[in-house]
Amino acid sequence: MPTVTLPSKPDAPVAYELFQGDATSSLLVVCLNGLGLAQGVWKPTIELIQQSSLSPMPWILTYDRYGQGASARDPRETWPSKDPGYAHTLDDVTDDLHELIQTLAPDRSSRIVFVNNSIGAHVARRYADRYPTIVEGILFLDSNPGNTDYASIWPNPKDPSFNLEQMAPTGTSLEVYEAAYTKMTTIFASGAKNNEGFDRREIKNILPDPSKPKLKGSKTSDKGPWITVVGHELEQFSQEEWAMMKVPLGMAAMYTQPMWEKYNQGLCMLTDSDRTKGPLIAPKCGHFVQKDNPPFVAEQLEDLIKKVEDSY
Repeated sequence: MPTVTLPSKPDAPVAYELFQGDATSSLLVVCLNGLGLAQGVWKPTIELIQQSSLSPMPWILTYDRYGQGASARDPRETWPSKDPGYAHTLDDVTDDLHELIQTLAPDRSSRIVFVNNSIGAHVARRYADRYPTIVEGILFLDSNPGNTDYASIWPNPKDPSFNLEQMAPTGTSLEVYEAAYTKMTTIFASGAKNNEGFDRREIKNILPDPSKPKLKGSKTSDKGPWITVVGHELEQFSQEEWAMMKVPLGMAAMYTQPMWEKYNQGLCMLTDSDRTKGPLIAPKCGHFVQKDNPPFVAEQLEDLIKKVEDSY
């Protein structure tokens, strides 16, 4: 896999792949990873896009953030101003992405479509807000609700008012519930450290509302970008949570899903009503939509790209 060094960090290579499109295309599609999966997971979707009838064919960029996949650790880790385990903030990641695009595809840096999973949603929103009229389309895939956490939506079993029979799925033991609560509120807390070193502590303050700030995506009008919002399928997500985290089946339906659906509805309001699509449910998909159903992602991305190009 090729690597490139950013001018601001010459000793830290970033792993990437740039899939060439048509020479006549000025559009760059950028795939933004979540925390869990590196850039390789996008390849099946990209292959389907390249086999599509899109014309001109856009260029497509995938990459691993510092500390992720095949990229180097973030040089910021050694900075005295950084707390151990918190190498880069949302704005640091946005800065790096902007520098990467300018380095690899300067001729296609003024027209961007993002396709993003999980925490990548925050990167896409921050970039689009900081660089108005540059981001012309965003495909959100099961976006991480960065304005809340499990401690805010799940009943605390230590609370005196906690009632297991009323607040947990039928048949759930207190021991199982407590174990799941502890795991989910610890691992997914905004202050929890992760292998990458992505500092999530301020995301809920930077982006407290999924519907704001409104984004500007058109260079010729006041219109926002074209946006498609996709969420997971509840049954598949619930099975995934049980398999990975031993979260009792039924917990997602009771607490997580209502919160997530409201968040996705908010994302649809980031742009004009005639430029939004969704929220859609990705068939047979858990959280990692791009892994579970590449044909569906390719279909939605192709549709989004066509809308972007037709309005350009």
